[in-house]
Amino acid sequence: MKNGVMHIEENKYLYFIALIGFGFLWTGTAYIVQSYRLLHFLEGETVNLLVCGMYYVCQAFGIGIVSFLFTKHSMIAGDRILPFWTTIIIVACTATAVFSTSLSIIIISGLLMNISIGVLSGCYLTRLATDIPQQRRGIVFGAAYAFGSIGTWLLSLPMGTKFLWSSFSFYAVAILAAGSLILLRHLSCPIKKENKPEQQATGFDNKIIYLAAAVLFLLSLQNTLGFSFPLKNTPGNVYIEFTRTFYALGLIIAGLVSDKSRRWGAICCLAALAFPFAALTLGNSVFGESIMWMAAYLFLGFWSAYRILVFSDISAKRGLPGLAVVGLLAGRLGEATGTLGASFLTGIPLVLVSGIVFALVIVLFFSLYQKLYSTIVNVEEMEKQRLLEYANRFNLSPREQEIFNLIVQGMSNTEIAGALFITESTVKFHAGNIFKKTGFSSRSALIADFKLRNSII
Repeated sequence: MKNGVMHIEENKYLYFIALIGFGFLWTGTAYIVQSYRLLHFLEGETVNLLVCGMYYVCQAFGIGIVSFLFTKHSMIAGDRILPFWTTIIIVACTATAVFSTSLSIIIISGLLMNISIGVLSGCYLTRLATDIPQQRRGIVFGAAYAFGSIGTWLLSLPMGTKFLWSSFSFYAVAILAAGSLILLRHLSCPIKKENKPEQQATGFDNKIIYLAAAVLFLLSLQNTLGFSFPLKNTPGNVYIEFTRTFYALGLIIAGLVSDKSRRWGAICCLAALAFPFAALTLGNSVFGESIMWMAAYLFLGFWSAYRILVFSDISAKRGLPGLAVVGLLAGRLGEATGTLGASFLTGIPLVLVSGIVFALVIVLFFSLYQKLYSTIVNVEEMEKQRLLEYANRFNLSPREQEIFNLIVQGMSNTEIAGALFITESTVKFHAGNIFKKTGFSSRSALIADFKLRNSII
């Protein structure tokens, strides 16, 4: 029984890593391909404004569509039809961008492509909140996006690292998209969870939601303002795709750390703000640019994970899947705003504006940190102390204490076996000892007594 539960859970995690990872790989590749295509017609600064400004707004719009659909029409948003048709649209837009000779048509196809990328990203990333438990959410996201980053780098290697500049890149995008559709066939609608009253009473209020969105917007704005290398220089100076391998490593580390402790993940995310300021001091140093790209991508994995996990956790706790991708939406808008600001600001004005935004981020970040994590830590510590006192009262063994803790949480024998990686018969044996020592004959009576003693305390 234990092995069966474990295999089912592991297969589910691997499936979503593959689904999200393939999605990020091929849509990210399509995004880079259309960006390089624009460089055949426009100056680098103009392309930067277009692909990191206007196109990011389009992605945010697409993400907003998914958020609305999960809020109002969850059956439509959670079905396979929406990802299927957005996949078809993205592939068609990629073909248009690669083979068309009309700049206006390429730009328009890029707008539609990025709206669709936003929709597809929203559909898949919402599943982190609806299908993945909190203690595995970080590594599923990190591993998926790491897979996509490594894949983008590998795809760029042929033809003397110019493959993504060529028309052959479209066929790679089409093949990868077809592979993602095979994975999509196995996607089922998320199970609609009952929105219990206690979720609203003990969960996050609307002020925290607005504060979290503001923090993620400003974090993205700050990173983009400072860390804005001119796109027209990157083909010769910095090998962008290779730096994404460092991003992949950072994502995996961020996922593992965040699953272990959301607090440490948040702190490391804030530390990433140091890199934009370091970037401002590099000037036109080619070596410095290369090192900074690599280091920043390594550390900014925490930033990417944080902006996804904050609202995934809020969404799961409140039972509102429409909130799951609000963090990514806010981040995209922040990046677009930062791109626009960096195009008009240089030198001292850029440093001053970045400094002001940095100070504002620090203030709001720690306010959010206290609301999200400090209270949770205190509650968890108090609950652990109460469980320990109750267990000591009846001389429960360490293993019996572990099982008692999960019984109080309302978990079944099968769920406890899966959580502790033991057999169900072992759970029954220790549960029987717990009942003997406490003098109760049922779970409900045991839980009621524990809660009664806590209320008296």
